[in-house]
Amino acid sequence: MRPTRMRTFGSLMCTSVLALTLAACGSDGSGTESLDPATTSSPGARLFDDCRADDPALDGEQTGVVAEADIDGSGAMNEIAYVSADAGGPCANALFTTFDGEPSAVPLGDGSLDQQSAEVVQLRGSGRQLLMVRGEPHPRGGYMLHLFGGADGQIGEVLADGEPLLGFVATDGGGAPATASCTTDSGIAELTAKTHEPPGIVLAWDVWRTTYTLNGNTAVAESTEQVEDAAADPILRKEMPQLFDPSGYLTDCLRS
Repeated sequence: MRPTRMRTFGSLMCTSVLALTLAACGSDGSGTESLDPATTSSPGARLFDDCRADDPALDGEQTGVVAEADIDGSGAMNEIAYVSADAGGPCANALFTTFDGEPSAVPLGDGSLDQQSAEVVQLRGSGRQLLMVRGEPHPRGGYMLHLFGGADGQIGEVLADGEPLLGFVATDGGGAPATASCTTDSGIAELTAKTHEPPGIVLAWDVWRTTYTLNGNTAVAESTEQVEDAAADPILRKEMPQLFDPSGYLTDCLRS
């Protein structure tokens, strides 16, 4: 994935007054909602758990903007910042942004993010965008692949049945072939493969395509169809190489 240039949170100030709270500058004339450590209508707002909008970590050295994207489809670009796990405190290892001047953040659980992997996904047939980012590399060879969006004034992960939509991507060659792409109607389609049963002399795969519509940050499965039946591994690699490319997820709709 193409890396996104990091900037420090402090360099994005709209005013010269430094206060350790999180807010929005509103539109700066470019249609972008930017982050500003200045007084807000709710400077001590609770973002999650014990993380509050006036936490110093939100303007610390371990915080930087990873992308700009219209993650709720409102027409305004959101600057999305990542608070490193090394920042410490209740706001560490989280993404945060603002919607209409109000701060929002989402914790990232036990695993931190590869902040240099952040990329913007442009949904087809919609002005809405999503943020795609990798988790830390896993010892077995791979990483979690996450999508984040905005809904009802909150940033959150795109989930299907309560789990990350894209999930774990194996890079050691031992995982089943899989990939994802954007549909023409603002949705996402996942392609997944399983070994054909009963096994034959040559490894063969059955491939299914599941399409999802997005209701806010919830991915709802609309249809599942089998697109390949007992496809021999060498043939499938030639006909559908994207299934075997860990970096091929959503490449058809990444913002250039």
